[in-house]
Amino acid sequence: MKLQSLLAIVAMAVVTGCSNDELPQLRKSPSEITFTPMEFGASKPSTRGSQVSSDNIVSYGVSASIYAAGGSYATAPSGGYMNNVEIPANTGYSGYYWPGSAKNVSFFAYAPYNATGLTVGSASALGYPSYTYTVPTTIGSQSDFITANVLNHAGTETDDPVMLSFAHQCADIRFLAYNQGPSSITLHSIGIYGVKYSGTFCEGTNPKWTLSSSVNSTSVNPFLLSVGSAIASGATVDVTGTSNHFIMLPQTVASGTQMFDVDATIGGTRQHYYYTLPAALELQAGKCYTYTLTLGEPTLIVDTATDIADWQVEVKYLTVSGVSSTSTWTQPSVDNGQGIGIEDWTEEE
Repeated sequence: MKLQSLLAIVAMAVVTGCSNDELPQLRKSPSEITFTPMEFGASKPSTRGSQVSSDNIVSYGVSASIYAAGGSYATAPSGGYMNNVEIPANTGYSGYYWPGSAKNVSFFAYAPYNATGLTVGSASALGYPSYTYTVPTTIGSQSDFITANVLNHAGTETDDPVMLSFAHQCADIRFLAYNQGPSSITLHSIGIYGVKYSGTFCEGTNPKWTLSSSVNSTSVNPFLLSVGSAIASGATVDVTGTSNHFIMLPQTVASGTQMFDVDATIGGTRQHYYYTLPAALELQAGKCYTYTLTLGEPTLIVDTATDIADWQVEVKYLTVSGVSSTSTWTQPSVDNGQGIGIEDWTEEE
């Protein structure tokens, strides 16, 4: 009994004598560098053929330069301290440690990590790293490309994570299809051609993108989305959905470019409709361009009445109207509204 009483007294002393704040806390070493991505745009949930946001990144790549305190990242190798290290988004742990107060560090991040068609430049390049991106042919493999930088961060040991504020570096094109005819039609495919598809991005240069002069075609890097969907009379279909958006490099597509190829069966006849730009189209980084294809016997129209919604909000289908009589599609006979809906990826609805 005496032993039991003694144990009870000891146990009570432990419970009453130590607050939760005094108990040892399990945590990572305070000297390890950790990261966390900030919110930078609204999207759900795929990183392929769609927009990327901090809620759907699985991992991102980080390079870092290191140099004397008071120095500049501009004269230090971009991967001199870390080179394209994969950072799991759920932990932010890097496995690298703060170098101390005598040093500064600059961080260069991108996502998605090792995306198809993306190559990170040499770790020995001074200043910002470069990224070369050739947009994949397969729409589902195309990836929204985002970057973040934190420059001249003190190397002093800290528990605070490095906040990465990402920005979108690509544009996006998506399609709705509306059947205004009296009977069902079939949309077989949509293609985008006449655009530059490969280039190198470096945030320290102006312009940021340096694009190859090559443009895609039906035989060279074709951007073709197979649809194969029947669309009932009066129905509207979100053709590209959430994971089949056309991810485009920022560029200006010249007036007169035959840009879209729509393969559809209308009124029992299957044929291709080719859309030629009536004016130059500027594709800007971080912008969504939504086209409504209005199909009916015997016409196919690019309409101005696309409803614009933020990326994560379900697309709404409103009145289809405002169609111009100016014809910019080639055979067969069609009209065109010359209109596109443009939204900022970071805007709230």
